[in-house]
Amino acid sequence: MIPDSVPAMPMVAADEPYLGQEFDSEASAHAFYNTYATRVGFVIRVSKLSRSRRDGSAIGRALVCNKEGFRMPDKREKIVRQRAETRVGCRAMILVRKVSSGKWVVTKFVKEHTHSLTPGKARRDCIYDQYPNEHDKIRELSQQLAIEKKRAATYKRHLELIFEQIEEQNENLSKKIQHIVDSVRDMEDKQPQSQT
Repeated sequence: MIPDSVPAMPMVAADEPYLGQEFDSEASAHAFYNTYATRVGFVIRVSKLSRSRRDGSAIGRALVCNKEGFRMPDKREKIVRQRAETRVGCRAMILVRKVSSGKWVVTKFVKEHTHSLTPGKARRDCIYDQYPNEHDKIRELSQQLAIEKKRAATYKRHLELIFEQIEEQNENLSKKIQHIVDSVRDMEDKQPQSQT
């Protein structure tokens, strides 16, 4: 029997988040929730960060299921390929806040998901399940990156040529100005002699 003066501890699995759970840092809370998510069968996403108004330091962080919320509609006029919908409004998450002792404490925990889970699957496998064309996308992005690198190299060379031309123009202009200054000095030197 538990005495009235001692609060009862919540009945949870040892490796499941619970209200009041403490961590030494935000990173250790993130690592714990990530391990929990991998075991349960979902992927987490770092969400909102709360900062102190006094010094701007981090004082709170929400870690959510990556299926949290809904994707905003794409406002581009022409969409080459519609991405698969991955967000389904899942509300599973933990919220950790930094307390005066410096510890990070779980202040909110939502366990239930609005989608099926794949327990025991590795994080990478979960991601590949959600993004089946991931390899194609990586290949496509790599090709685009190579094209952009070539374009950047071309722009860089053009800029170097422009700077060389500007430098030449500056040198020519400096020579012309120096010639004018020398001519004016010669004229000034000759003028007093002619007046005497």
